Amino acid sequence: MDARLGNTVNEVFLKIPPGETRKLFKKLGEEAQKEGIIYEDDDGTIHPVPIMARPRIIRPEQEQYFHKVCLELTRALEKLAALYIEVPSVRALLPFTEREERWLRDIWAKVGKQPQTVVARLDANADFATDDWSEGFHFFETNSVGVGGMYYAPKAAEILQRVVVPAMQKRAPALVLKAQDDMRQLLLEQITIHAKLIKKRRINTAFLQERDAVGGPNEFPYLVEYFKSQGVPAVLVDPRELRRKGDELHAGDLPIDLVYRDAEIGEYIALEEDGADMGALRAAFMKNQVVSSIAGEFDHKSTFEVLTTPELASHFTQRQQKIFRQHVLWTRIVRETRTTDLDGQPVDLLPWLRRNKDRVVLKPNRSFGGTGIVVGPHVDLAAWDEAIAEALSPAAAETGGVVAQQYVDVKVKDFPILSDGAVSLEEFYVVCGFMATPRGVGILGRASKKRVVNVGQKGGLTAVLVMV
Repeated sequence: MDARLGNTVNEVFLKIPPGETRKLFKKLGEEAQKEGIIYEDDDGTIHPVPIMARPRIIRPEQEQYFHKVCLELTRALEKLAALYIEVPSVRALLPFTEREERWLRDIWAKVGKQPQTVVARLDANADFATDDWSEGFHFFETNSVGVGGMYYAPKAAEILQRVVVPAMQKRAPALVLKAQDDMRQLLLEQITIHAKLIKKRRINTAFLQERDAVGGPNEFPYLVEYFKSQGVPAVLVDPRELRRKGDELHAGDLPIDLVYRDAEIGEYIALEEDGADMGALRAAFMKNQVVSSIAGEFDHKSTFEVLTTPELASHFTQRQQKIFRQHVLWTRIVRETRTTDLDGQPVDLLPWLRRNKDRVVLKPNRSFGGTGIVVGPHVDLAAWDEAIAEALSPAAAETGGVVAQQYVDVKVKDFPILSDGAVSLEEFYVVCGFMATPRGVGILGRASKKRVVNVGQKGGLTAVLVMV
């Protein structure tokens, strides 16, 4: 509740007459479809991504806090490549295939002393409406390659402001909201900064995406159009079609200065193994022309083991270590080892995991999309033991292993829904993805009826707006 409104946001929404509300729901769906807010399943089926009918609201002081914390965590992630090369105990926690490591080391030998730019979405549990909102703010994973939501988040907010907010403001004139920072603009600014760091006078940008890729959001064409609308030459190009002409990269006839990628190097290696020529892309990496830079390759969930293990966290600044302690969830790769538990006490990890299933979640280390997660408090002991056994299997090791992570209750919020022509409130699980740059922070809000909140798991979008 905001004292200026005298009501919760839901109460303001429910003051809208039913007939008008039904029109708003219809318009929301139409606008989302028109603006391309859709998701493609792995079988090629396309479906619209729902936009929840009322916004989540943050205050300016919260926005400032999230910006400060998320920017510091992103800067910490930019250090991981150097630590991987220099510190064997860090290297052991961030598994790569042999060919991935070869690419990584070859590239790092060329660019390791140059500035690294990581564009990351930091997924977190966040409740903006409670008094202890900063204490309940916890990160559970990073996404530092091909960040999803950079088009969805600002567009969902724009649609809600255009369609729903005016109707709410008629019932609550004190409800004055503004858009959060636009992730598309933050990306453009980061690419501009990186171009200056590597002494590029232009910022002609190639968005790298396989032309025959199936599944997931398809935001890159919209990002290309956004860059063009801002006067920046940009093109969507398949990584196999990037070419070298003398000292320059080219995509067709366009000389390219920066490449924004949507895939980890493992996917480019797979194309190479199928006979594709990845020489131009390798050259781009070697010249530090790729964003996220090679430092973004450390997208493992086990990065949080590095950050939450005291002797490894000591490689970071005091300020960063404080953020790790306050906001990063305890995480460990499932294996036989001696470590510290959630309370900082020394334990043998496997027996501790078996005794403490209600405090832990198991997640595949290098997968995405919300698949393969086992939530300890919501399975029986037999299923938990089976999940631990699978985590220790050679098959799991081949794909990067499995992490155990501290369990926290996913936040739950009520949202208006339309059912059989009537409006009511239903509970949804909600999470947020934060993208921070030196200038600002953008927030991708998501909601789902499932505890694993992901658009790929039939979730929806929650527009996050700032109270003025």
